[in-house]
Amino acid sequence: MSERRFQRIGLVFHPQRPHARGLAEAVAEVLRETGREPVLISSEELRDGALVSGWDLALTFGGDGLLLHVARYAAPAGVPLLGINLGRVGFLTEIEPEEWAEQLQKVWEGRYWIERRLMLTAYQIHEGQRRGPYPALNDVVVGRMGLGRVVRIRAEIDGRYFTTYIGDGLIVATPTGSTAYALAAGGPILPPELKNIVLVPIAPHLSLDRAVVLDEGARVSLTVHTEGKAALTVDGMGDYPLEEGDRVEIAAAPFSACFLRLRDRSYFYRLLAARLRRMVADEDAR
Repeated sequence: MSERRFQRIGLVFHPQRPHARGLAEAVAEVLRETGREPVLISSEELRDGALVSGWDLALTFGGDGLLLHVARYAAPAGVPLLGINLGRVGFLTEIEPEEWAEQLQKVWEGRYWIERRLMLTAYQIHEGQRRGPYPALNDVVVGRMGLGRVVRIRAEIDGRYFTTYIGDGLIVATPTGSTAYALAAGGPILPPELKNIVLVPIAPHLSLDRAVVLDEGARVSLTVHTEGKAALTVDGMGDYPLEEGDRVEIAAAPFSACFLRLRDRSYFYRLLAARLRRMVADEDAR
């Protein structure tokens, strides 16, 4: 059992998900009836961490992508996350839309546990100027933009040269991100409670083609060498252009993403098995 008073609750809905706003408004009405203070906001309006700093809980209405977006603002402020699933995969979300009333009652009664997930912080260094920070729950990707020449990425770990990746790019993933893009690129699957960082090359050419698992405390520095166009992508959002000689510095963030969980602690493996079966079925259907 956990004890925490959830008074001021942010309700973040995906503006392009059918019924997301309507469901959020229905939940907000119930929260008001119980004496709580709901703050209804579209994900498009959430661009400032100051907006969530006074919340006791961030409740999302969308899919995993929405939770990734909200986590980059909620996690630094220490605001826990709880997702109502209006997406397809539901790896991060916790509640199905038809059961929200029953499940939220469990939350108010303290019948939940907290899952803390490692996050990364990335900085871009361009001509001596540091840009960022860019927080990531899934991954930080350095790679080429569009069709063009391969990108060369000089990788240093804890200040020492490690290797030079040659190919489409490199994924630096958390355990959460190990089941996302990194998995599609051939990386290992890590359970979410681990604190490791994973390096996964994308379509490597005459360079290291294996994933490497690093300790939580590792600091990764990636220097870009390319004759084409390259970019930094964080949790699949935004392409920050990278030029020849630009450096990307990545390390574990000083904060974690905190998720409220109502399922038992072995839920991850059931979800993983279901997703792998779906992947096989989708491949067979092609």
